[in-house]
Amino acid sequence: MVAQSESAIALPPKALEALAAVLAEKEKAEQHLINSGLTYTIIRPGGLKSEPPTGNGILTENHRVSGTIHRVDVAQLACKCLFSDAANNKILSAIDRNMIYAQEEIEELSID
Repeated sequence: MVAQSESAIALPPKALEALAAVLAEKEKAEQHLINSGLTYTIIRPGGLKSEPPTGNGILTENHRVSGTIHRVDVAQLACKCLFSDAANNKILSAIDRNMIYAQEEIEELSID
């Protein structure tokens, strides 16, 4: 079972306060999907930017990572997950490898 606060681990306190109600509903939806028995991939993007893609998007199972990522890069990662068994039944964080806020150990999930 996913911890109740797992979605919020990487958020700064002000963002967490502003998004608390949304995150609670998101956690319920994720739990429903996980408990459904369906094959799933949950992608939790970092802060979203509406700029051209960089091609530097990565996925990791590290839920503590924080940073930003361009929307198109998230879409490209999601499409790759559709064809990769490595993404099955995983909850993944999506960030741009060049826009990580804190230098933390990040193990990238290979979906190519």
